[in-house]
Parts: sequence; structure tokens; C-alpha cells
Amino acid sequence: MSKRQLQTYILLSIVLMTVVAITIINYQYTKKYVLETVEKETKELLNNFTDETNKFSNERVVELKLIADYLLLLDGEDEDVIKFLNKQSENMPFFTSLGFINPQGKILAGDGSAFPVNQPESFARALQGEIVFSDLFPLYQDSNQIVTAIRVPVGQNEEIIGVISGVVNMGNILGAIAKKSSLPGTLYLYKEDQLVFSTTDETLEEKVPNAKQLVNEMQVKENGSKMVNHKTGHYVMYQRAGEDWTVLVDSFSNDLESHISSIFWRNILIVVLTFLILCGVSIYIRRNDVREDKMLKRDLLTNLPNRVLFEEKLTKDLDPTSFKNFSLLFINLDRFKDINERIGYQLGDRVLFELSNKIQAFANRNELYRVGGDEFVIIVPSNSEEELESLTARLIKLMEEPVEVSSFESIWITLSLGIRKSVLGDWPDLMMQDATFAVQEAKKQGGNRAVFFSQELANQNERARLIANNLVQALYNNEYYMVYQPVYDLSNQKITSYEALIRWESPLIGSISPVEFIPLLEDSDLIVPVGRWILRQVALQVKLWELEGYNGFQVAINISVKQMMHREFLNDVKSIIQEAKISPRRLIFEITETVAVQNSELATQILSDLNHLGVKTALDDFGTGYSSLSILKLLPIQQVKVDRMFIMEMEQEDNKSLVILQGIIDIAKNLGMSTVMEGVETSEQLELLKNMGAQKIQGYLISRPIVAELAIELQKNTWKY
Repeated sequence: MSKRQLQTYILLSIVLMTVVAITIINYQYTKKYVLETVEKETKELLNNFTDETNKFSNERVVELKLIADYLLLLDGEDEDVIKFLNKQSENMPFFTSLGFINPQGKILAGDGSAFPVNQPESFARALQGEIVFSDLFPLYQDSNQIVTAIRVPVGQNEEIIGVISGVVNMGNILGAIAKKSSLPGTLYLYKEDQLVFSTTDETLEEKVPNAKQLVNEMQVKENGSKMVNHKTGHYVMYQRAGEDWTVLVDSFSNDLESHISSIFWRNILIVVLTFLILCGVSIYIRRNDVREDKMLKRDLLTNLPNRVLFEEKLTKDLDPTSFKNFSLLFINLDRFKDINERIGYQLGDRVLFELSNKIQAFANRNELYRVGGDEFVIIVPSNSEEELESLTARLIKLMEEPVEVSSFESIWITLSLGIRKSVLGDWPDLMMQDATFAVQEAKKQGGNRAVFFSQELANQNERARLIANNLVQALYNNEYYMVYQPVYDLSNQKITSYEALIRWESPLIGSISPVEFIPLLEDSDLIVPVGRWILRQVALQVKLWELEGYNGFQVAINISVKQMMHREFLNDVKSIIQEAKISPRRLIFEITETVAVQNSELATQILSDLNHLGVKTALDDFGTGYSSLSILKLLPIQQVKVDRMFIMEMEQEDNKSLVILQGIIDIAKNLGMSTVMEGVETSEQLELLKNMGAQKIQGYLISRPIVAELAIELQKNTWKY
């Protein structure tokens, strides 16, 4: 698992845990609020209904007392009593019936009917002076109604002469009261252990476990409560109303109870949805990572595994615990940069695509990777030199077939291959460095060939690594130094200029050839500070020679592409000339064709600025490039230095080189440019050049590059060339 994936999963886990925590806190808070609200509303309903029951009972008792007092004022005739009770029944609708019971138990009902006394126990108690609520009984006139009788004694002169009885249907009356209540909950009214009224058809036993035990408890205690289910907030509360009635409230029908359940499942749903969403996000991120990982490990042009995947594979194959012999075939296309510049990058990409398909088909089961712009690697599971030689020979032959870039153009491309066999204890960087070095060796030999990495190359590679690693240190430790090779003027028969050349003597490596370290400087940005150092050393040396009395000479300095194209180049030249206090005319800046080819407009402008400053410019190694003659016309230069290749070939029987050399001298002269012939080593070469009209020569015939002290001494020599 990558660090990014781990961080993503940790973040998603934190989000999930946060949602779960918030959901739990929200549920607990809401549940607490709901439970408190249910308890509060249940208590409020209980208190309200108890108060209403007490109020109703007390009001009916007061009404019966008033009737009892009024009965004492009547003459005692039965008809008068019945008439009075009938009239009171019309005014008091809460009473189902009114009746007067004499001490003998005879009832005079308001509707004129006569019937025996129900609930004689309560009648007997009333005759003793108590106000009594009878037990429940069926109404005489309508046995479907279960009623209770409120019996109030009628007394005169401290003598009870009868009982006024008011029959009430508590269920109907309290049901009407309950309908007016807006509070949730189920109401039950008990007369002792008998259920008088309920606002639901469900019995208490159906809703509350151990309901009988609760009813028995109500006979003993005046009030109490029971938590039936704490999770849902199911409460049962009861309270005594008067002496004979008990009001019980069941919160089960409270909507808030179901709200707890809905909140619970809603929160569960939120957690599940969050989990599913996070799973979806995780899957998306995982797939995206896989896609990105594939993109990172696949070359977009060829769809081949790229360097990232190659290094992973190489690391795995080199693991000592699972090591097996294999070989790297490092493939580099010869001169592909030139081809790219000639046909354009779009067609260049097409060439790469076609070549990759061709190489992939050739590689077959072997693994092919694109590790650079024009670089490929094949991992071959073999260390057999014969097999590898056969394989590379067939691959090189395969490249003899041209690649069609359009209907009218084909490209022939050759390969350079570096072969590096694996050994136990190898590491990826070392194998690639060695394979790269073998490829470079193949290119040095002309390309279109394969080179095995060997111990000899390993030694060279180690030296190259040491040189590359010490380039910077050499500059700051003053390990570089300058030598000067004289340029001899044939017409004046004296030395008129020198070419300044850098050398390196390393205390760690020893003497290092310019061929070894100058290309490394030019390939890196170090050529800029080193070039600045060379310019300062030469300028200071020129000033020193002037102070010693030497005049009439110039010093040529080689300027690299990166150095001249650097934005501070002209400023550096001006500041160093001013610092050394020398004339710009003492200096000649030598450039190669490469400088002009890479950016001709900028090169022309910079050379013109140098000429305007007073610095002369020269074209070095003339004749080795592709467009020398056009450059002579293009660039503002004053001198042409002819490459040593022409000098070496002019003594051969074939006189083509002589003809070309003569042409160069004549063209330069006609363009007003002086010529310097490089690499003159023999008197025979000198005589031929004199006959051609050459102006200046440089080479071992005059002197090797030597230190400044010896070089200036050559000014004192008498020359006869």
C-alpha cells in the first residue's frame, strides 16, 4: 500500500468514525430529550386527568348535597320528591339517574320507577353519615351501562332520614373529558381493581407485562410509575383520584416513542449510507490510483512499461532471496536526435511508435521497456553470451528494414546496444550505469552494433564516475589550470597568438585528459562557471604578459554553446575585461558550427555584439559539420580554423583533400578572413600549406600546449618557417 493510499484510508476512517460518533451523540441527545418529553407529557396528562376526575367527583357530591338539603324543605310526599328529582335530572345531565332511598331501602327514582337498592353496602354506609361511591354495577334501566352511585346522606335534626343517590357513568363522562385533552397517551380509570374507563380497546395486560401486579400495587399506593421499556421511553404512571378512583396513563401511544425508534433507524441509515458512500469513494480512489499508477508506469506514446515499472522489476529480480540470472539489453537509437530535427517531432513520434512495435514483436516473451526518449531495455532471462550475441545480431538485422513515415518517405535507423549480465549482489542503478556505458562504447565504435559490458569498461566507467563526481570540487579547489599553444604567422615568421586550453590535475584521480572531462562539463551547467573562470584566468594572464613587456599578441578562447547562450554571457565578458584592464582586441572567441546551427539568429547577434565590443571571433573545427560554407556567409567572424582532419589527409595519394583545402583557403581569403591550419606536425605539411597560401599554422611542429611561463618565452625565439 502506497503512502497516499494509506493517508486516504486513514482520512476515510476518520470521516466514518466522526459520522458514527456524531450520529451516536445525536441519537443519545435526541433519545434523552424524547424520554424527558414523554415523561413530562405523561405526568402532565396524569395530573390533568386526575384533577378532572377529582373535580368532577367533587362537583357531583356538591350537587347531591344541595339536592339533599332541598329535599328537607319538601312536605315528604313521594310525588313531590319524584317530581323534584325529575326536574333536577333535566338540569344535571351528568347523572344517569337520581333517586331518593328511604331508610327501609325503598327507592324513589326521578323517572318514577321503583327498584331494589343496588350495592346495599354503600347504602348502609351512607345511612351512617358517609358520602360513598358505590362499586360498579349495571344500570337498572339499561344493563349495558356500568355505573357507580354517589350516595349522600339526607339528615334532619341530626337524624338521617334517607340517602340521595346519583348514578353516574364515569366512563362516558371521563371519555368526553379525555377527548378535550391534546396530550398524547392512553388513559385508564380504575375503581379499586375494576376498570371503569379506557381510551383504547387494548387492555392494559396486552401492553404492559405484569399488569395485574401493577393493578394490585395501585390498591396500596396512591401514586407510582413504571418504566416498561427504557429504549422506547415506554412509561406507565398512576395516581389516586379521591378515595376510590385511580387514574393510570400509559405513554405507549405517545408518538414521541415511535420517534425514538425512527431516529434510531434513521441514524443507522445515515451510518450505513455514509459507510456505503465512503466505500464508493474508496473504490473510486483505488481505481483512480490504479489508473494513475498504470499511467505513471506506462509510456503514453508506445504503451510500453516505462522506467518506473522497469526499476520496480529490476529491483525485484535482483532480490537475493529470489535471484535468477538475466541480462539487460540497453537499446539506443543511433542519431535519432538528428532524425527528429530533420523530419519533425510529430513524425519522430510515429517512428518511435513503429519501432517500439517492431522491437516488441521481436522481444516476444522477453520484457520490453521504454526508459527514455530513444532508449529501450529488454530483460532477457539468460546469461549465455552465445544466446545474447545471436539475439542482438537478429535485432540489428531487423533494423535494416526501413520505417515508413509517410507515403513518400522512409527512414533507416540503426541501433546501439549495451549488454549487461546480472550477478548476485547487483543493484539497479549500477546495472543501468554499466549498460549505459556499454551503449556509449557501441556508439563510439560507430553504432549499429552491440557491446558487452566488461571489466575493462567497468574500470573506465568507474573512472568516468569519479571524474563526473569531482567536476565541481575541482573548480573550487583550483585543480584546473591553463596551458597555451602558439599560433605561428607564416608571413611575419613569428608567433602572433595563442590558443588557451584547460587542463585538470586531480590529487585523487591524477592527470585527466580534456577528452574525458570537457564533454561532461558541456553536458552539464558547469560549463558556464568553468567558462567564466577560464575567461578570467586568460584575461589576467594577458594583463600579466603586458606588464612583463610583451605586446602584439592575441589569445583565443573556446566558447561552448551553453556558455554563449547564457543570459549573463556578454555581461561577464565586459566585467572581466574591465576587471583585468585589458583591451578586448587581445581576445579571440572561438565557436563551433554547433553554436550557430542551434540558434543562428541569437548566435549572429551575440557575435556581432562581441565584435562591436572589440573581441574578434573565429570558427573552430571548420569542415567537420554539415553547413560550413553557409556559416561563413552567415556569421560575423574574422578567422577560420581548419580542422586537423584535412591536414592529416592531404599527404595521401588521393588529392581530393588538397583540392578542398585549397578551396577553403581561397574562399576565406576572398571573404576577408584569415585562416589557421590546425594539427601541423611535419615540415612536409608545412611546405604544402605554404604553397597553398596558408596564413597561420598551429600544431606540434611549433609547440605543444605549454604553461604560460614557457609559452611567452617562445616570443623570444627566432623562427625561420
